[in-house]
Amino acid sequence: MTVSDRYFGSTPPSRGKDIAHDIDFTPVEAADGAIIPLRITAHQPCPACATRTDEKAARACTTCRGEGRLIREQHTYKVRIPAGIKDGQKVRIRELGGPGKHGGAPGDLYVTVHVIG
Repeated sequence: MTVSDRYFGSTPPSRGKDIAHDIDFTPVEAADGAIIPLRITAHQPCPACATRTDEKAARACTTCRGEGRLIREQHTYKVRIPAGIKDGQKVRIRELGGPGKHGGAPGDLYVTVHVIG
């Protein structure tokens, strides 16, 4: 075991959760492949209106503008989609999923491609 393999605390490192995402492609992009920007957004419940039972009051919330959630973090990645991908096919992109705990590896991102047009 090297120093970089160590963790501190009572809980060992664990891998993060996998995330699934859908993207739309044109037939040309699907045939030729593409490098695309892919934005992943993580949300959290709005602290101002999450506990409100009155639906009208929640819709009028000025903190979240009636959505009931706030953006916690947002990342944009450039990902390569291989040439010849088919409608409905999934692509696994390693380690762009949820963060691992206590130094564990992040999960994977599974992108489902939809060919439109």
